[in-house]
Amino acid sequence: MAGAASGQFFILHGSALRSDKFRDVDLIVFADRHVEADDVALKVMEAIESVAGVEADVYVVNDFNEVDCFLLLEALRNGVIPYQEPLGRDMLVKSTGICVDFMISQREAQVHGNTGQKGARRCFTTGS
Repeated sequence: MAGAASGQFFILHGSALRSDKFRDVDLIVFADRHVEADDVALKVMEAIESVAGVEADVYVVNDFNEVDCFLLLEALRNGVIPYQEPLGRDMLVKSTGICVDFMISQREAQVHGNTGQKGARRCFTTGS
């Protein structure tokens, strides 16, 4: 599945890990940035549906600067890693570093009275 879907690193998270009765499979997939995220998501969704018989909710990261930090950190806390390649591990390390910096800036903004998440996130996604 992973090779065909061009995924380099998969994190399985969500209800499929917590319950015998689940309606979908939640995955974060790190893919090469030269591959279309929608194509990767579609291939992974089709593979999950054909193997498990359920729908898949797939979030593709092909630019570690644009990762959803809240989703990634939650998935890392409660998920499992069923597949990984070296490129995917590198992307995960870079994404996690960005997310840790983001969370630190969020905490500092709250301490100083600025709770605007959008502005703090923009600092790390655009490099400004």
